[in-house]
Amino acid sequence: MRPRKRTPGFRKQSTCRAWVRKRFAGSRIDTAELVRRIEEDRDRGELPFLVVGNAGTVSTGAVDPLEEMAAVAEKYGLWFHVDGAYGAPAAMVPGLSHDLGALGLADSLAVDPHKWLYAPLEAGCILVRDPNALRDAFSFHPPYYHFDPEKTNYFDYGLQNSRGFRALKVWLALRQVGRSGYREMIGEDVHLAGEFYRRLDDVELLEPLTQNLSIATFRYVPADLRGRVEQADVGEYLNTLNQEILTRIEEGGEVFLSNAMVEGRFALRMCVVNFRTSLEDVMALPEVVVRYGRDADRDLRETWKI
Repeated sequence: MRPRKRTPGFRKQSTCRAWVRKRFAGSRIDTAELVRRIEEDRDRGELPFLVVGNAGTVSTGAVDPLEEMAAVAEKYGLWFHVDGAYGAPAAMVPGLSHDLGALGLADSLAVDPHKWLYAPLEAGCILVRDPNALRDAFSFHPPYYHFDPEKTNYFDYGLQNSRGFRALKVWLALRQVGRSGYREMIGEDVHLAGEFYRRLDDVELLEPLTQNLSIATFRYVPADLRGRVEQADVGEYLNTLNQEILTRIEEGGEVFLSNAMVEGRFALRMCVVNFRTSLEDVMALPEVVVRYGRDADRDLRETWKI
């Protein structure tokens, strides 16, 4: 596992579809609405106890305003958990996200090293500010347990009493690559996603939707439907069309994409979390999607009246 050498890519910016970027630029929690909901619950006599923020959502990679959320949780005496399963490791890349700098304010943080620390499946962990919270919740000592209480016994910290040595593969990678290596590789993943997203401006049939961290979402839109995407029947057709495109891409085996729902739009999702992914790989993707898109659109139009 070695960091890649950064390669130059497309830097062209376009404003022709700026309205799309502006519309989907958020995808983050509204802290004012969070406060309103908390106070509404308390007024009804209910007791909210937990606030959960995202450090890189699965669908779009969006990062919530974690510092603001931490302040809300502190004000109301709530536990503040951050789901950083995918995005938390990006906090080590300088200048990438101000919000990721607030991870240290969380009471607990979930991280999956098999996502953005490049570890093989499976490897997940929960980090807590106060380990006594886990012991209070999970520690159980039946009479047939004879373990040194002065040692770290992991059955005291979770539901599993027996577990494999999953940490070994993570430890080995940390020892080999080090912090600087991870910083470089994660930073390059983000760079590649950004280059791919900018490349979409030059591809008439692909509509960019979102780009956060190393995730970019987009969809195929036939030229004759571009001015009608807000119509209900066209929107339904585009969702079906892009689902069909994804199925054909998966069956074709050239590349691997997943999907996301972005405000009701079925989107194709490109996520870079492999240190072997290159600029050539991501720049080859638009041509592949357009090729499958044209074929799928031709076939589906036979049964759709739009």
